[in-house]
Amino acid sequence: MRFSLGFVLALSLVGLQFIAILIVVLTTYVSSERAMLTHARDLMDKAGTNAVEHIKRFLEPATENTEQARRVLTSGLISVTQPEEMEEYFFQLLLTEPQLSGVYFGDEDGNFVFVMKSNEVGPFRTKIIEVEGRARTIEYIWRDEDFNVLARSYDPNDVFDARTRPWYTAARQLGSRIWTNPYIFFSSQQPGITVAAPIYGEGDTLNGVVGIDLDIADISLFLSGLVVGSSGAAFILSDDGQVIAHPDPARINIRNDNGTLGFVGIDDFSDPVVRAAFAGFDANAETGAQPVRSSFDYNGEGFMTLLLPVPDIDLPWNVAVFAPENDFVQSIKDNRARNIWIAAIISVLTAIAGVTLAAIILKPVRAFAVRTSLVSQGEVSTDEPLPRTYKELSAANATLIDEIAQRRRLDTKLQDLNRELTHVTRVNMMGQMATGLAHELSQPLTTISQNLDTALSVAKMDATPNEELISILSELDEQAHQGGDIIRALRSFVRKDKGRAEPFDMLELVEQTKRLLRQELERGQVTTDIQINELPMALGNRVQIAQVLINLMRNAIDAIVMADSPVRKITISAVPLGEMIEVRVADTGPGVANNITLFKEFSTSKPDGLGLGLSISRTIVEAGHGQLWYDDVQKQFCFTVPCETQ
Repeated sequence: MRFSLGFVLALSLVGLQFIAILIVVLTTYVSSERAMLTHARDLMDKAGTNAVEHIKRFLEPATENTEQARRVLTSGLISVTQPEEMEEYFFQLLLTEPQLSGVYFGDEDGNFVFVMKSNEVGPFRTKIIEVEGRARTIEYIWRDEDFNVLARSYDPNDVFDARTRPWYTAARQLGSRIWTNPYIFFSSQQPGITVAAPIYGEGDTLNGVVGIDLDIADISLFLSGLVVGSSGAAFILSDDGQVIAHPDPARINIRNDNGTLGFVGIDDFSDPVVRAAFAGFDANAETGAQPVRSSFDYNGEGFMTLLLPVPDIDLPWNVAVFAPENDFVQSIKDNRARNIWIAAIISVLTAIAGVTLAAIILKPVRAFAVRTSLVSQGEVSTDEPLPRTYKELSAANATLIDEIAQRRRLDTKLQDLNRELTHVTRVNMMGQMATGLAHELSQPLTTISQNLDTALSVAKMDATPNEELISILSELDEQAHQGGDIIRALRSFVRKDKGRAEPFDMLELVEQTKRLLRQELERGQVTTDIQINELPMALGNRVQIAQVLINLMRNAIDAIVMADSPVRKITISAVPLGEMIEVRVADTGPGVANNITLFKEFSTSKPDGLGLGLSISRTIVEAGHGQLWYDDVQKQFCFTVPCETQ
C-alpha cells in the first residue's frame, strides 16, 4: 500500500515530534522515579545515620568515664573503703558529663555508694549502704550543684544489695567491662542501661564493681526531635525484638505480671504501622552487619523502612526508621504530573504545527512532481522552466540526469567489454581446442604415416607388386599428411591475437568483472570482498585479463556451490610487487582435489566442463609476461600482470 508524500511527511513530522516528547516524558518519568527513590533513601539514611551517631556519642562518655573510674579506684587515688571520697568523685563525674544518670560502686561485703541525678529535694542524691557484721546502714543525702547538703534521711527497710544486680554479677563473672541489657532501674523505676567494670586489689582479688547508669529516656528525647519526613519516626530495637527507645517513651514500658516494669516487644507495640513494618523482627536474619532497606503497604499507602545496626558498641541495638514514601516524594510526584500534562498539550500543539508545516514544505514538491509528470507524458517540453521550488530539488534533478548519463556510459562500456570477452572467449577456446587436438592427434597421424610408408616399401619389394594396393596405400599416406597440414593450418588460423598492451586500472576492471558476474553471484548466494588499495596502472590486454578474472571467479563460484559451503565468499586482493601487480583470488570452497591436474587441457572436476578455462588463463597471463599459479598453503589462485613504474 502506497502513501502520498504529503501524508508520509506530515506523519513523519508529527510522529517524530510525538516520539521525541514521549521519550523526554518517559525519560523524565523514569529518572524522576529513580530520583524520588534515591532522595527518599538518602533522607532515610541520613536520619538513621544521625540516630546511630547520636547513640554512639551518648554511650561513649559512659564507657570512657567507667574506664577512668576503674583506673582511679584500682590505683588507690580514691579509696574504695572511704565512701565520702567516692561520693565526691562520683559527684564530679556527674557534673562533667550531663548525660550520665548515676555513678556507683558496690563491694563484695555489700557496701554501696551511689550518686544520681534527682528531681526531689535537690538535683543530686547520694545513697550510701554500709555493712558492719550483720548491721546495715542506708543513708540518703541530697545535695545542690555546689555539693552542699540539702537533706539527709535513713531507710532501714531498704533491701537493695548490689551483689545481686545484673551489672554486678555480669562484671564479676566476665572479669571485664560489660554493658547490661536495658532494664528498669531499681531507684528511679525508669528504663536504662549500665556499663560496669570490676575493681581488683592485690592478688587479683575482687574489691567490687563500679558502674554508670544511662537513662534511655534521654535517647527517646533525642528521637522525638529527629525529623523523618512529616510523619515518620525512628526508634531503637534490641536483637531480641524489644523496643528500647521511642519518640514517645510512654509506649515502650509495660507492667509485667509480677508488677515490675519491662520493655514492650515489637509484635505487641501499640502503633499498627510499626508492627506492620517490623513484626517478626530477627536481628540475625534482618540486619547482620549491613543496613537493610525495604518497603511495604499499609491501608493503601506506601511506606519505607530502614534497619541500621549500631557499630562499635557492645550493645545489641538496631536503629529502625520508617516513614511514608509520600513524605519525601509527594512534591516530586505533583511536579511530574504537571510536566506530563504540559507535555501532552505541547504534543497536540506541535502536531497541528507539524501538519501545517508539512503542507507548506510539500507545496513546491507537488508542483515539481506535476511538471515531471507532464514532461513524461509529452505535454510540456523539457526546455520549459522549472516551477519555483527548492534549490535542493533543482540540484537533485541535475544530479539525477548526470547519474543516468554516467550509468548509460557505464552500461555501454560493460556491453562492449562483454562483447569483446565473448569474442575473445570463443577465439581462445577454439585456439586452445585446436592446440590440444593438434597435440593429441599429431602422434597418431605421424604413426599412421610411418606405418603407411613401411607398408608401401613392403608392397614394392614384392616380386609381383600389386599396383592397386600400392595405389591405395599411397593415397592413404597422402591423406594422412594432408590431415596433419589441415590441423596445423586450423591452429594457425584460430590462434588468438595477443593484442597490444595498454595501461588500465586493475580495481576498475575487477569491479566491472564483478558486475558481469552479478547474476551468477546472486544465484549462488556468494558475496565478494575486494581488498584493493592504491595501485599503479597495469599493462596488458585489458579484455584478456578480464577473461582470466572471469574464469577464476566462475571456478570459485562453482566450487562453493558444489560443496554447499556454509560460508560463501570470494576475496579478491591485489598488491604491487616491484614491476608487477600480484592478483589473488581466494574462496571459501573446499580447495582443489588431489586427482585434478591443474592447467592441463580437458582436465576438470565439473561434470559438464571442458577443462580449458585454467589452460586458457595461463596462456593469456604468460603471453603478457606474467605467471599464473595455485597457492596450496593459502588455497588461492594468483597471477601477475606487468605495471607502470616511475
